[in-house]
Amino acid sequence: MQLRSRPALIGSAVMAVLALSPSTALASDGGGDDLIRADLVPSLTTDPPINGLQPGGLPWVLDRGEVRVRDDGRMDVRIEGLQIPRAGSEDNPVGSITAVLYCGGVQVADSGAQPMSIPEGDARFRVTVAAPDHCDMATVLISPTPLVGSRFIASAMSHGD
Repeated sequence: MQLRSRPALIGSAVMAVLALSPSTALASDGGGDDLIRADLVPSLTTDPPINGLQPGGLPWVLDRGEVRVRDDGRMDVRIEGLQIPRAGSEDNPVGSITAVLYCGGVQVADSGAQPMSIPEGDARFRVTVAAPDHCDMATVLISPTPLVGSRFIASAMSHGD
């Protein structure tokens, strides 16, 4: 029977523990805590104002959309098929959108103008914004860039604080 040296046993034990426990670097996505992570909802003309903004002047439809804003300022937006239904078809007339983060009903950050495909209504972007560490009643409104501050065509609201 061959005996291992004490340093070799300690080294083996350390390696076994490291192999069985998740690494902090691997377990963390490095992006901080979420201020909001929610699905986007298209606006309808019958929607009430949100944070003082009116819904778009026409009803919108959305195949899929989601937004995530982290306390380190990373904002991820993914939109597929944000369009206006028209007689026999759907299309998107908006070439540029801005995602605006509100905390407690107050605008705190925005993505700046981002491209959206015409007529598909698709957009995908990641930007860094000056986000607060905490955000009560987090809301993100998607606005056509020329109408930022007056109209929204999609929205996402946090379900917690």
